[in-house]
Amino acid sequence: MKNKKAQLKIQEMAFFLVAIVLFFVLVGLFAFSIIFSNLSKGATSAAEERTLSSITNLADSPEFSCGEPNCVDADKIVGLMQNTKYEKFWPFSSLSVHRQSTFTKNETDWIKCTVANYPDCDVFEIYDKDVKNERAISNFVALCRLELENDYNYKKCEVARLVAGTELKIAGE
Repeated sequence: MKNKKAQLKIQEMAFFLVAIVLFFVLVGLFAFSIIFSNLSKGATSAAEERTLSSITNLADSPEFSCGEPNCVDADKIVGLMQNTKYEKFWPFSSLSVHRQSTFTKNETDWIKCTVANYPDCDVFEIYDKDVKNERAISNFVALCRLELENDYNYKKCEVARLVAGTELKIAGE
């Protein structure tokens, strides 16, 4: 009888130890999931901040600048739209310039700019990587181009938005 009681106590102790180990494993998994979700949010926040700081300086880069602060050259943008190499140059998932005319129109009425319809268009889409989850961050700039009137060239400027997209990372993907 003593032998059976001793075996029963050993079994109880073994089950108790297994239960404690399983409990701490579950607590560890819960803590790990909380830490991982915060890490994912931090990565998304850092990507958005990087996009915001990059887009504020983008208008003054040589690829866009028209010689004035915070001014974008529309003629240069038309050239950039034809060059696909810039998709890897900037850390954005999409990059476009929206003219002032898009502020009052529905998105379905926007006219995408091409070499054929420039300057009678609304959106200069430089590139778009077609990512699933994207947050667009924009900055207002002056959009200028050279116009010819009465045999004189002059710089015609309007308000526009420089829009850059950043891919949002979702935990578990």
